[in-house]
Amino acid sequence: MEAFWGVIVGALISLLGVLLTLRWNQRVHEDNLREERRKTKEEREFLAKQAALLAASDAVTRFISYYLSLADRSLPSDGVVAEEVIEMEVAMNHLHFYCNIETIEKVTHLGQVLDDATLEAITAKMPSGFINEDIKATDVLISGLEKMNAALQEEVKAILQCEPMNPLIVSHRNLLAQNFQTIAGLHGKRVELIKQKYIETEKCRDVIKKNLKTIYDALRDVLLFARQELSFSIDQERYKILITARTESIIRNLEKCLAEIRKQVLAKMQ
Repeated sequence: MEAFWGVIVGALISLLGVLLTLRWNQRVHEDNLREERRKTKEEREFLAKQAALLAASDAVTRFISYYLSLADRSLPSDGVVAEEVIEMEVAMNHLHFYCNIETIEKVTHLGQVLDDATLEAITAKMPSGFINEDIKATDVLISGLEKMNAALQEEVKAILQCEPMNPLIVSHRNLLAQNFQTIAGLHGKRVELIKQKYIETEKCRDVIKKNLKTIYDALRDVLLFARQELSFSIDQERYKILITARTESIIRNLEKCLAEIRKQVLAKMQ
């Protein structure tokens, strides 16, 4: 009997050991599963944040290229917003889902800087835009008079073949002379309008250039916070010195290039 109970106790102990082992293995498995899920979640969030930051960086770069070319672009019409503007707004809004409040503050500041600079540039662009409309209107008048003259000349040729003494010939020729005089005056007006447009365009370009450093400084701060978001460490002071020096070099080269171009253009306009 004692042997029987000994066997039962031994079996129970063995079974308990098996159960404890299974339970331990289950807990280890659950811990590993939770850890794996946590790592997967963190990796997914990191990749989403990285993609959002890279997309925002690309969008801002394209927007700055758009901003730099505003002086040579047509004014927005029919309520159409430039693709670069829409892309940047969407990309920067996406960052609100992934970034911490410090980064969002810097992104918001950059957006405000870009909005203010763009509004100032478009305001400075308006005079040249209106002058351009005047140039188009002048071109329409010149084209209309040239078509009228062509028709009058054909009519004069036809009348000369049939009735050389027809008084309409003198009348048409007088009208032709008046039209040619008007066309010459319109061409002179067009030249003056082009000169005025150039002057106003360059004023707009100066406004754009004036705000470049503010834009690049705000962008630099956002890039620094983006690196922190992604845990990509960097010597911030050295980075600031590097980007600031690069920005100042870009502005100096731009000023030098514009000065040379303006010098040559003004020489041809005189």
